[in-house]
Amino acid sequence: MENGRLKVLFAGTPEIAVPSLRAIASEFEVAAVLTNPDKPGARGRTLIPPPVKQAALELGLPVLQPERLLGDAREAVSLYHPDFLVSFAYGRLFGPRFLTLFGRGAVNIHPSLLPLCRGCAPIQNTILRGDSETAVSVQCIARQMDCGDLFYVDRFPLDGTETTPALTDFISRRAARAIVHVLHGIESGTLTPVPQQGDATYTKMVCKEDGVIDWHESAKTIHAKVRALLPWPKATTSLDGTPLMLTGVVGPLSEAGSDPVPDGVLPGTVVRFQKGKGIAIACSDGLLWVDHLQLAARKELDWQSFLNGNSSFMGSVLGG
Repeated sequence: MENGRLKVLFAGTPEIAVPSLRAIASEFEVAAVLTNPDKPGARGRTLIPPPVKQAALELGLPVLQPERLLGDAREAVSLYHPDFLVSFAYGRLFGPRFLTLFGRGAVNIHPSLLPLCRGCAPIQNTILRGDSETAVSVQCIARQMDCGDLFYVDRFPLDGTETTPALTDFISRRAARAIVHVLHGIESGTLTPVPQQGDATYTKMVCKEDGVIDWHESAKTIHAKVRALLPWPKATTSLDGTPLMLTGVVGPLSEAGSDPVPDGVLPGTVVRFQKGKGIAIACSDGLLWVDHLQLAARKELDWQSFLNGNSSFMGSVLGG
């Protein structure tokens, strides 16, 4: 790659990408911003712009929102004469003809320790896997998803208490620093991409069924599910036929299941409560402590408020 100032097209859609856009715009020339079209709101009457569009307009940047990356989209992008593409959670694949618009290259910011958790739901799957570390990876965009050579990997540990919203917010800020570092290195010619090392794993889109709790699984598995599947679809069981979401667990993953299940108690049984801790529920190998719960069509409650409104909860067997 030649040295000199980059002229960047930034492609992104959700909130996680906003800090990276702002960071790039503060230090580099952003020719335009590519994002997904506005979507109908909850009632379908008002179109809601993506967070990246809102940020781009605040920064005074041109915004492009094509439905598909075909000839019209390529022509619209080319009018801004970008020579480099930065993508972060844009939500669409870039074809080879589109990538020819960027003579100095194209990179993607991916929120996992590549080659682990390639694909569409890396943050949720990192938590579900119980990984002890993750990363922000800045990779060359390749024809195969998330297979490109790596310019930079910013690794950091996980303590086993992370939820998807909290980890997403943390990664969004780390990614902003990482991409600025990479762009400076590309401009100066001091960064060279290297191939990914190790065995790859792939993620799939999270669906509602993924939230269903099987109390015969381990306490660690369910602990991770509660944290990973916030804010949607939430880890879900049932109480007397009514869906019950578990929205908060106690302690780090390493401690889940450390308290034994009393003899003869079935998985899913609400065993006891403890002040300053929460409610203990039996799993296959130990107790899971929860501190926030939500019945369907009700608001989320801390465990003490939940017990106050559901006096028969203790001793019940969840699920079916």
